[in-house]
Amino acid sequence: GKSSLGRAILALEPVAGGEVRFRGAPVGKATLAPFRRETAMVFQDAVSSLSPRRSISQLIAEPFRIHGLTDRDLNAEVLRLLSLVGLPAAMADRYPHQISGGQARRVGMARAVALDPSMIVADEPTAGLDVSVQAEVLNLMRRLQDRTGMAIVLITHNISLIRHVADRVAVAYMGRIVEEGPTETLLASPAHPYTAALIAAQP
Repeated sequence: GKSSLGRAILALEPVAGGEVRFRGAPVGKATLAPFRRETAMVFQDAVSSLSPRRSISQLIAEPFRIHGLTDRDLNAEVLRLLSLVGLPAAMADRYPHQISGGQARRVGMARAVALDPSMIVADEPTAGLDVSVQAEVLNLMRRLQDRTGMAIVLITHNISLIRHVADRVAVAYMGRIVEEGPTETLLASPAHPYTAALIAAQP
């Protein structure tokens, strides 16, 4: 249910019960447009989240078009965002099938931060990547967070990743949050057996 929760937070899936609040106000139809402008998602399957019929340039420029921000130089914005995520300008003319999984993650990140969001939801951003590329993606996320001040809701089952990047952690078990708190405190003395099992499963 972790991915479903992340998508529900961003109103990409309906909420069956309860409510999502952003800046203290409930997210609903009346507030959805400005909420969408301030938030973004990095999807778990980076490659399939990119339309194969569009170039990397078109994909990164898409948020500007969706929100009607076409009065700016979109080519310049694309080059700025590619540079921000550590990709060369030549990448703009490629298509998703011509890039690696790690590069697709960076393109997804560039698209997510295009409008300077206050919050992004990153769903298993390192899944399927080798260890060195995982480190590159995580370092990129930290640099973007330091530069922009945005909040990152990171969805993962990787306790080692959480230990290194998260300030607070919530543990979900059978679709429910079973414990939550500062990362160091929670991982040092887990209160729930599932949390202890996750920690013990890490090499």
